Amino acid sequence: MLAVIERKTETMVGEVVLNDWHEENRSCGFRTLIGPEGRGKGLGTEATRMIIRYGLQSLGLHRISLEVYDFNPRARHVYEKVGFTHEGTGRDALWFEDRWVDVHYMSILDTDIFGGASSR
Repeated sequence: MLAVIERKTETMVGEVVLNDWHEENRSCGFRTLIGPEGRGKGLGTEATRMIIRYGLQSLGLHRISLEVYDFNPRARHVYEKVGFTHEGTGRDALWFEDRWVDVHYMSILDTDIFGGASSR
C-alpha cells in the first residue's frame, strides 16, 4: 500500500494498493482511490505506475489485475495509459444509484512492460 501525497500541501489525497496476492501464480489485484483534491494533477497516474513497476519488477509478479466500473472512465483511462489491457466486461455487475453498471476486467503482465517471456 502506498499513500498518495500532494507535494505542495503534504496532504494525503489517496492510496494505491496491491492486494489478494497469490504467491504460486505470481499475481495480485490492484485498487486505488484518489480523492477529489488529488484529481487532475497526474498523481493517480504517477502512483499507479510506481506501484505497478514495484510489483512487477521488485516483487517479481507476473500479473496484476483490476476491476473498473463504467461510471469511472477517468480511472480506466489511467489504467490504459499505464499499460493495462481490457480482458472482458461483466454486464450489470453492480447495482448503483438505481441502475445496473458494467464492470471491466483489466490486467497487466510483466511481459507487457519488460518484453520477452516471463520466467517462472
